Amino acid sequence: MTSPHDVLLRLFSPDGRIAPYDHYRELIEHWPVLPITRQRLLVTGYRECADVLLNPRLFRVPDHHYADRLWPTWRTFGSTDLLYRSLLFRNAPDNQPARRLIARFFAPDQVERMRPMITRHADAGTMPFIQGDGAVDAARSFTTIPDSVMGELLGLPRSDADRVAGWLDRFLERNEMHPPDKALVDADEATSHLVHHITHTVLARPGSEAPLVRSLRGHSQIDERDLVSNLVFLLGAGTVTTGSLLGSGTRQLAAHNDLLPRLRDDDALLRSFVQETLRYDPPIQYGVRVAAEDTELAGVPIARDSVVLVCFGALGRDPGRFGDPDTFVADRFLAPDSEPRDVLSFGLGAHRCAGSELALVTGEVAFRRLASRVDAIREVEQPRRQARAVVRRYTRLVVDVTRR
Repeated sequence: MTSPHDVLLRLFSPDGRIAPYDHYRELIEHWPVLPITRQRLLVTGYRECADVLLNPRLFRVPDHHYADRLWPTWRTFGSTDLLYRSLLFRNAPDNQPARRLIARFFAPDQVERMRPMITRHADAGTMPFIQGDGAVDAARSFTTIPDSVMGELLGLPRSDADRVAGWLDRFLERNEMHPPDKALVDADEATSHLVHHITHTVLARPGSEAPLVRSLRGHSQIDERDLVSNLVFLLGAGTVTTGSLLGSGTRQLAAHNDLLPRLRDDDALLRSFVQETLRYDPPIQYGVRVAAEDTELAGVPIARDSVVLVCFGALGRDPGRFGDPDTFVADRFLAPDSEPRDVLSFGLGAHRCAGSELALVTGEVAFRRLASRVDAIREVEQPRRQARAVVRRYTRLVVDVTRR
């Protein structure tokens, strides 16, 4: 049998980061909880990941208290200061003011009211598929639909989208694993641009703020620096994750053209398709937790302050939870014994993504608009992804389409 060390070397190689699922299968089968170093573990089994996510008292997100103990100079880096001020790295009760406001803004009934706005951006993002002849790079049009959606919610001019996306990418590259990469010069520079842009473009308009800004601004427990940090966090989370979801779904439609006419009218199938895309190829592959005290997981001892990597990419492929997990089944969640809540790609419990409903609805609207405009999709070259461990973002996704 292959050693766990060899599996990890392959998994975290550039090729493994792009195509990790064969390696996950070995880990789930043999080492669902695997110590990587003395104080770092990788968790791939569904039940084990759920146990971590459902116990925020014992498995906490790495917040500034943790950073103060293990990396006391973190405040000298602009990108990590921004990171630790955001909702992503705050535990209760410190995260509650921002989380409550964001969860209220992205509640299902509120997101439902956003459908006309999302549809408008989905129309623009699918337009290149029906204009002109030849192949279309979906990574330059379709997968950037959430960039436009989040831009409108934050009041960012559409002309700024490419610049902002570039800064976000540089910020995320060095800060996606934890603790962050210490080579942070480029990330800090990008952070400076993001903070300046948000401050002078989004926040410098009192009385005419965009909806998401207005919902957060003015709360007594959210100061200006925290506000900027959370707006950058929401911008990154709302664009990168949903863009990856749209890319993965496009590839599935290219492989299963028979789904296109069915997605035009079948609401239940449409939502199942989006959920299955999230299960099969999650936008975010890992979440990070830190052990608050000495404990164990599935019989494996875990020391206090150990970093626990919860592998969202693997848990959706666990045969103990999903039948035939390596096969994409668009109507999987229409079966009576299937439960969409089993899909944990947006997390679980106290730290579940507060904007998950927006991502789901954006996916539904975008795939329906695409299906309504084309009869067939065909990949014309091998897609390209960034060789990142956490975020699965497409840089090139060229397809040829047959218009309706």
